[in-house]
Amino acid sequence: MKSVATDAIDDVIVGALRENGRLSFTELGRRAGLSPHAAASRVRRLEEAGVIVGYEAIVDDDTAAGSIGALIDVRLLATTPPERFEAFLETLPDVRQAWFVTGRFDYVLRISCADTEAMDRTVRAIRLQGGVAATESRMVMRARRPHSGLEG
Repeated sequence: MKSVATDAIDDVIVGALRENGRLSFTELGRRAGLSPHAAASRVRRLEEAGVIVGYEAIVDDDTAAGSIGALIDVRLLATTPPERFEAFLETLPDVRQAWFVTGRFDYVLRISCADTEAMDRTVRAIRLQGGVAATESRMVMRARRPHSGLEG
C-alpha cells in the first residue's frame, strides 16, 4: 500500500474536488489560498502521485436507465484469482462498483439494472462465469450520499 505525503493545502484541494470534481482552478485556488496556476500545479502533482485517480459523474440511477439497485456479496472459489474476477467484472455493464473487502465475503458489488430480468442475467453471470463459490444479494430500497445532499 503506497502512501503519498500531502499537506493541509492538498487536503483542501482534495476535499473540494470530492464535493465537485468540476471546480475550476480559479475556484480551487480561492478555496486553498492559491493562484489558479498554483492550484492547477497542485492538482497535476496529486494526479501524478496517484492521490487523484480520476473524475466521474455521479448519476442518479433512479432517473437514469438503471432503476433497480442491489448489493451483492461475493465469495470467490479458492482457485479464482482476484485479478481474474476483477477483469470479468469489467465485462458486466450493470456492475457500478466493486470493493475487495475483509470478512466472510471477498467482494461487495453495487449493481444497477434496468429491470429484474437484467438483474437476474447479471447475478447469474457472476455466479456461473465469475469463479464464485457463493453470493448473497440485497435489494437497495433507498440510497443517500452522506455529506453531499445528493440522493441516488
